[in-house]
Amino acid sequence: MGAVFRHGSNIQKGCIMKSLNLNLGVEEYLLAGKVAVAFNPTDMNFLERLSRAFSELDALQEEVRQSREKITDDREVFPIARELDGKMRGILNDLFGKEVCEPLFGGMNLFSSSGGLPVWANLMLAITDEVQDALQGELAAREQRIAKYVEKYQK
Repeated sequence: MGAVFRHGSNIQKGCIMKSLNLNLGVEEYLLAGKVAVAFNPTDMNFLERLSRAFSELDALQEEVRQSREKITDDREVFPIARELDGKMRGILNDLFGKEVCEPLFGGMNLFSSSGGLPVWANLMLAITDEVQDALQGELAAREQRIAKYVEKYQK
């Protein structure tokens, strides 16, 4: 009887198992020294979620802006901002697959500004910058690795 492989199992009878360590590109990032998130900054699935989240967050930001134009009493904006803040927190938590907003922002409303931008935008732009740097780095690394093999076999 030959080797037996059971689906979902790493055990094969009569075989010596070797282990291959793979770099899957997953990086861990500590956000503002408060909460760690992990993702591969070149993963197209993550990039799609990032793009979708950015669009949804931007639409909520616009909704608050439009609400402010329509209200007559400035106090009317608070419940609207609170409701939309909850939606924004859900979007960001879904992006990272874990609770990031509470440890990162605490009770601060995500429409709060810092450096001329809402705090949610500062987070998203920091992630976007990291993604762009990672994509450029991976492209350069790919070119070097391909050149190594092309040179080896063109001799």
